[in-house]
Amino acid sequence: MAHQRPRQNGLGIGRFFRVSHWMKSVLAPDVAPEGSPPHAHGLLAQAVRIPTTRGLSLFAWFVPALATGPRPTVVLLHGWCGNASNLLPAAKALHQADFAVLLMEARNHGRSDHDDHSSLPRFAEDLDSAITWLKTLPQVDITRIVALGHSVGAAAVLLSASRRDDLAAVVSIAAFAHPEQLMRRWFASRRVPYWPLAWSI
Repeated sequence: MAHQRPRQNGLGIGRFFRVSHWMKSVLAPDVAPEGSPPHAHGLLAQAVRIPTTRGLSLFAWFVPALATGPRPTVVLLHGWCGNASNLLPAAKALHQADFAVLLMEARNHGRSDHDDHSSLPRFAEDLDSAITWLKTLPQVDITRIVALGHSVGAAAVLLSASRRDDLAAVVSIAAFAHPEQLMRRWFASRRVPYWPLAWSI
């Protein structure tokens, strides 16, 4: 007599999606206060939306350089749970040195669109989108674009720079030594087991 295979009732798949959704909600970036606006730092900024992957958009402030014509430009990327306001002091110093400045916000941060989760590679994707957008502006010298990031943003700057050859310079501030070590600490702070759940995000 032939053995009958048990029916697949979909419970395993449903459980997988529930666990994955729970993981993403537990590990989502905390919402940080927006902080002071650019004009509080003496900067005349334009609020812009930048298209990124998955049909979403990023919020950013663009501060043109003091001089006219195509100018060297720095794109600033905050860290985990941060936003564009965090780097306004750096933007002010760069602007005074006659750089144009773009202060961007990664997905799930600040006023940018929300996505299903955030990660270092997605920070880098958003940075790439911002650089592509900058290259369309007449105020930007496309041969002198610099990327500066802090913490996870710093690691994203390094990841992005490793895959492209059109950045004049990169500045990495407080990047972590190894992404896995950082994620292990982050999981532990949320009391989530790293394995076998890390792959789900």
